[in-house]
Amino acid sequence: MWRRILVAIESTITQTNSSAPRPHRCVATFPGLRGHTRHIRDFFEIVSQLQHGIIPLTPVLMIKIQKHSNYGTSTPAVARTIIQGHELLSFFQVGETQKESCIAVLMDLKRHLLGCIAISEQIQTQVEQAKKEFNEQGLQFQSKGRALTLPTVVDLHSQAESFLQSSKLALADTARLVVPFFGGNQDHRFHKLAAWSAKEFGHADLLTQAAFSWEPWVKLIVDMRNAVDHPQDGPKGKLVVHNFQFSGTQNEPSLLDPAWSLTQEPGRALLPEMAAIVEGCIELGEEILVALFYKFTPNMPLKVVEVALEERDPAKPVRLRVELNF
Repeated sequence: MWRRILVAIESTITQTNSSAPRPHRCVATFPGLRGHTRHIRDFFEIVSQLQHGIIPLTPVLMIKIQKHSNYGTSTPAVARTIIQGHELLSFFQVGETQKESCIAVLMDLKRHLLGCIAISEQIQTQVEQAKKEFNEQGLQFQSKGRALTLPTVVDLHSQAESFLQSSKLALADTARLVVPFFGGNQDHRFHKLAAWSAKEFGHADLLTQAAFSWEPWVKLIVDMRNAVDHPQDGPKGKLVVHNFQFSGTQNEPSLLDPAWSLTQEPGRALLPEMAAIVEGCIELGEEILVALFYKFTPNMPLKVVEVALEERDPAKPVRLRVELNF
């Protein structure tokens, strides 16, 4: 306890630089001592009085440190949203409030992307373990080959639903990047963003082109999530998730990886598609931010260039950087 008090007291000591007759004199100010101020030579006397309760001590503010994520700047979803976005925004000729609002949107985008990544990594871990066991032990057939035990990814359907929810929110975040600068209420409905941008800036505008080109892909993901929120009978009305499936014969068995689709559609490998969705959301956010970059850096000899994959810093693998354009 008293060690914490000492640290708290020591952290409040400030050395005066006034033209006092004793230039080496230090003054210690103790906020917890209700106005008591002492020279540094009285420090230990103060501590002794604190220990014996002679001087009452009011509560000292405590610094709280919490871990909020398992992912750092080496994760592309972090580096290519917050770090990269902060660099691009530093060149925008707009007010600080607008920049801060855009950073807040990028923070939301990062958070939702990391939610997607956490889910896909949990599934990946179970898939890899199942494949390892299959390669070492094969499949366990019973009842003279009429039954077998298949590996499983636990709670796969719920994890797939959660992934789609986070990805839908991430898509909405990419559209909301324009709101700090132009207002409005943009979300995952990219056909509305495209129509608004075309009316505001024309069909040849970079933002308009980005919104129109990405809209079909965005709709595919949103449709999958909507099939969870609003399931319907008929084609594409519900989300279908397949766990591991058996293929081949008893003598030459094989495993089919988990897959998903909408009803009456062929199944698609789940993990590769999840990775593609995360990458697509990152690239979509980048395209929108670049389009905004050129709107708010007028008459400046600057350009945004792509960093080659082999040249990216593993500690913060940003994809885009700003260079002079002569």
